[in-house]
Amino acid sequence: MNRRWLGPVVSVVVTVLSVATMSSLGVGVLVNLFGGDAALPCDRLPGTAQPFEGDRHIAYEGAPHEPYRTLPPTSGPHSPRVVVPGIYRDAVPEELQVHALEHGHVLVQYAPDVPPGDVEKLERLGRRHPRDVVVAPYPPLGHGIGLTGWQRLDRLDTLDERAVEEFVERIAGRYDHSWQHGATDCVPG
Repeated sequence: MNRRWLGPVVSVVVTVLSVATMSSLGVGVLVNLFGGDAALPCDRLPGTAQPFEGDRHIAYEGAPHEPYRTLPPTSGPHSPRVVVPGIYRDAVPEELQVHALEHGHVLVQYAPDVPPGDVEKLERLGRRHPRDVVVAPYPPLGHGIGLTGWQRLDRLDTLDERAVEEFVERIAGRYDHSWQHGATDCVPG
């Protein structure tokens, strides 16, 4: 092996990593460099970007706070407690939902009108992603299925397993407390 190339190759790698780490895109640059999609075009991320509603902790679930602007919520005041990803048969309080989102998890929630067979399919999907997904009923939806990530929302009238899977795969882990652009981390166009 010709070792005279080793020094220049190491210099290039170190330079690229340094520039990527210091850039405003940070991790996104590194992921894209190696073929990933951390900074996708905004129109290619599933769901729609939602406005930032804050990230402050409240004293307890049910403590008074400003109302959420989205249904289900996608950011905002939340409990200091965290709900663990998994399958739930009872609705998860909104303040716990938001804290789960802040940890990079995705919530897959369904209204009372979703057929039991579709609920079973959603639960199976949740079991395939045990570290990333909370599956639970959410009566305030009124109809269909709600998919949420930090500042991301998608509503489905009926179950579309491919759309749910894509939302989970693309949105889970995009935000965890401090990403500069959170779940809206994308490039215009």
